[in-house]
Amino acid sequence: MSGKSVSNLPCDNPQCFCHFRSPKPYPRIEAVLTGSAPDQVRELHQPNAKLDIAFDVVGCIMTLNECIHDPSRPNIGYSVSLMIKAANTHFVNLEGLEDHSLLLTIRIRHSACAVRGNKMILKEKFNGYYPDPPYSRLYNDLFECRWPEKTLQIRLPEERCRRWKTVALILRTFGQINGDSYCHMANMMFTPRVGGLNVRQIKKDIKMELAKSDHKRRENPVSPEYTVTVNEPEKIERLNHAYEVHLLAFIHSSSRFLRPQYL
Repeated sequence: MSGKSVSNLPCDNPQCFCHFRSPKPYPRIEAVLTGSAPDQVRELHQPNAKLDIAFDVVGCIMTLNECIHDPSRPNIGYSVSLMIKAANTHFVNLEGLEDHSLLLTIRIRHSACAVRGNKMILKEKFNGYYPDPPYSRLYNDLFECRWPEKTLQIRLPEERCRRWKTVALILRTFGQINGDSYCHMANMMFTPRVGGLNVRQIKKDIKMELAKSDHKRRENPVSPEYTVTVNEPEKIERLNHAYEVHLLAFIHSSSRFLRPQYL
């Protein structure tokens, strides 16, 4: 008898969990580069390559990575990485689409567009021997692009994001929120999906609300409880004593920087 048991054989229903199911293909990241002219449009994603993206909140750097594998030799690959500093870009918008994917839009600064490579840091890596390197769109269509104006749009599928954690990561990388807001958003639990998000519209709404509200300045910037009149000698004496204590403390703390005759 063979080692196989009847209980281990798959059933006749192909939809049953006992049948092997091939894993779903990983959703791809899409990127498009546009210029000032209508015909200046380049797709940075291609069928035989995989795009990946990373955000560094400490260095404020966005890294785009493109990996191309040889179909005949799966172990042979060629990867290109471009490190884009947030200081060389203008943040335009971050949107949540209907399918709950994120669409990031940035514009390359004119000072970076005037330089070859757009002030990006290029890294290449070969896994194995590649006699004829494949065509890399990140290198040829983005790094070597000489357009005077460039706008980069990157679409992140929902499966490649962590909802509002990814939103906080992107906004912090491009300096749109401070560190406290980033920690608050990153630590939120049971967050909703990101569909309908529009950072640019939110900023406009905040400016409109601030413009509507009237911030009248007080005539007397000092609170009434701290005001001193001439008829309050006791309060004046206490304030003078407190001032003397603070002044002496400052002098003694800075004594090593002063000459002896001033002590």
